[in-house]
Amino acid sequence: MLLGMRSLAFLLAFVFSISLFAQAHDPESKEEAKCDAYERAPLPTEASMIATPKQWPECASYKLYSGIGMKVDFEAARKCAWAERSASQANLEPRYTVGSVFGGSAMLTVLYANGEGIKRDIPLALRFACEAGGSTAELEGRTASLKALGNSAVPPKNKFDFCGDITSGFMSGFCASRQAEMDDLERTKSLHSLSMGWTSGQTSAFDTLIQAEQVYAMAHGRGEINLSGTARGMEETEAEQMLRDNFVAAVRSFEKGELAVISSANSPKVGGDLNELYRGLMASAEVHKAEYGAVQPEGIRTAERAWLKYRDAWVAFAKLRYPTVSTEAWTALLTKDRIRVLTGTRCEVDPEDGACKDLREDGSSPRPLP
Repeated sequence: MLLGMRSLAFLLAFVFSISLFAQAHDPESKEEAKCDAYERAPLPTEASMIATPKQWPECASYKLYSGIGMKVDFEAARKCAWAERSASQANLEPRYTVGSVFGGSAMLTVLYANGEGIKRDIPLALRFACEAGGSTAELEGRTASLKALGNSAVPPKNKFDFCGDITSGFMSGFCASRQAEMDDLERTKSLHSLSMGWTSGQTSAFDTLIQAEQVYAMAHGRGEINLSGTARGMEETEAEQMLRDNFVAAVRSFEKGELAVISSANSPKVGGDLNELYRGLMASAEVHKAEYGAVQPEGIRTAERAWLKYRDAWVAFAKLRYPTVSTEAWTALLTKDRIRVLTGTRCEVDPEDGACKDLREDGSSPRPLP
């Protein structure tokens, strides 16, 4: 089972929030003078051994560092970061990708600040922080955090994180996306643990469901969230991740036998309510589609189609895993949850027991499902 569908198309949404990140040095800021001093820190011999690549490296230092899809390897992350830094200096850096934002000089900042796989060196970390750039406020906060760590050989108790001093909506989106990749790993582990001991048929149906869930969650985040603010990337990611978290919580609840709350009562009415809501939202989106960041009709339509496939995948899986509950009951539950998502309400789910606190005014509380 694979979670963590990240794509370049997702990150292109950040293009519209460009404002502060490219301002590595404000000419009138004291930070420029400070960086001039920091960038005099001598580079290690290792730096001179890096050949300039012809394209951006595929090694992804931030994934090697965090263990995203691979084993944590600080040394490999450092070597990759040197290659990324060289590629960036040769103007080969791709724009608006997590790998380029957190790779190269940014990754070297983290490694030398924390002394992971290399001797700690705060002066070098400060140099790389300046090379990585950012808004003036972010750069000021970042360098202050680095200096506060001290330069002893002992690794800091609290690790330096490149996202620890963000101030711009632009960077908040990238930080949210990176965190989402790490959260995907935890969800994958949770779902794998839950499905241990299932039959091959149940596991196969569950894999199909997970794939459909990923497509639906992504379509919802990209197509059904108003993205008019500078933190659009973060809001998009959070909407997607909330559905994925609810999915894990729901499966955990059902595996505990909490199926009594599922009822097929009023199933036809629920379907009618969803159709009426959908038509109203489509009409509203059509009226406001020219507004900056507004939800587009095509975005709602794409997410609705993805939800239908997700709903069908849930029903097919449930027939095998929870045969005591009728297809009509599952359809009603999933439809109620789709209404919840479309009306913008939130269900606060306890990740341990799957308990759902319904925030809707009518007080009804069906089980959480994304």
